Amino acid sequence: MLIKAQHEDQMKYHDQILEETRAEMKKVLTTSNSEIDILSVSLQTKNEEIDKLNDTLKRHTQHLEKLQEENISLRSQIISRFEEFHLVNADSKYTEKSKLDDNKPTVLLIGTSNTKRINAEKLSPSFTTNKFTAFNLEETKQAILEISDIIPNLVVFHSLTNDLKIKSPQHCVEEIQDIVKLALQKWQNSGCIISLTTPRLDSVIFNTNGQIINALLKQIYDENKDVLLVDHGNMLRNGNPIAELLSEDKFHLSDSGVSQLSANLKRGIHTALNRHSHAKFKR
Repeated sequence: MLIKAQHEDQMKYHDQILEETRAEMKKVLTTSNSEIDILSVSLQTKNEEIDKLNDTLKRHTQHLEKLQEENISLRSQIISRFEEFHLVNADSKYTEKSKLDDNKPTVLLIGTSNTKRINAEKLSPSFTTNKFTAFNLEETKQAILEISDIIPNLVVFHSLTNDLKIKSPQHCVEEIQDIVKLALQKWQNSGCIISLTTPRLDSVIFNTNGQIINALLKQIYDENKDVLLVDHGNMLRNGNPIAELLSEDKFHLSDSGVSQLSANLKRGIHTALNRHSHAKFKR
């Protein structure tokens, strides 16, 4: 009986220890779960704060980019107005003429400030070059109407650089089409070259507008024998504008850029003159 009683006491003791252990483990588990819940809530709160900060940063970044675009646009407008002021106050709208030679074809180059820096005498000995500066498409139209002392074999337009900043690509294309028609009606024995837009880094939007204009003009004039397009794709590297060919404002051409533009125009002019040497351009 004594042994049995001792055995029962031991069993009760072990049961008590087991219950106490279970209670302690339950308490620890409850505490751990509570801590995990608290940490989970804290983590979710931090994630929400991070998301809010990212949204705020994104809004500020977009606002800053918009301000930078507006700043670049204002600078471009100021530069253009400054150039227009000097054009209006110049003694002559003709920036340069190469020596006249009745035995050579006559080329009329109407363009912006970038073409103003091209040396007409050095452009090519194969043709006579007359340059006329017009900063936008409207001035280009006026130039055609005003020029009366030249009968060109070929009219070259480099006129899209500035208008694409304030007009849609479609509007620019329609205007240059009207300009080409106007030139061909006035000088019926001439041909035309459209110098496509040059790459630029001042604005992604402006550069994209230029690419759209180029694509639309290629669709329109791809098989037109009277109009030749001069592409400036060699001013790109891996599809991106080459910074060395641009000035500090990132859309006017540097000296190297003007040289490349001159070379591209020269090549296009020779191609156009050779194409029509026995047809329209025969004097």
